[in-house]
Amino acid sequence: MSFTVDEDRDVLIGATFVGQDVADMVHAATIAIVGQLTVRQLRHAVPSFPTMSEVWLELS
Repeated sequence: MSFTVDEDRDVLIGATFVGQDVADMVHAATIAIVGQLTVRQLRHAVPSFPTMSEVWLELS
């Protein structure tokens, strides 16, 4: 997985996922990108299935 962040705005602008069962992550990333959520907002989101969704904690 890889993320692209606009550092000036601290907003996620892209994400790439490869592997099995990444559909939920793609959906969450799409919402984050379209909604222009900041990295801080993503880190404070409560994931519905933490083991896979904890990927957002990797953003810093």
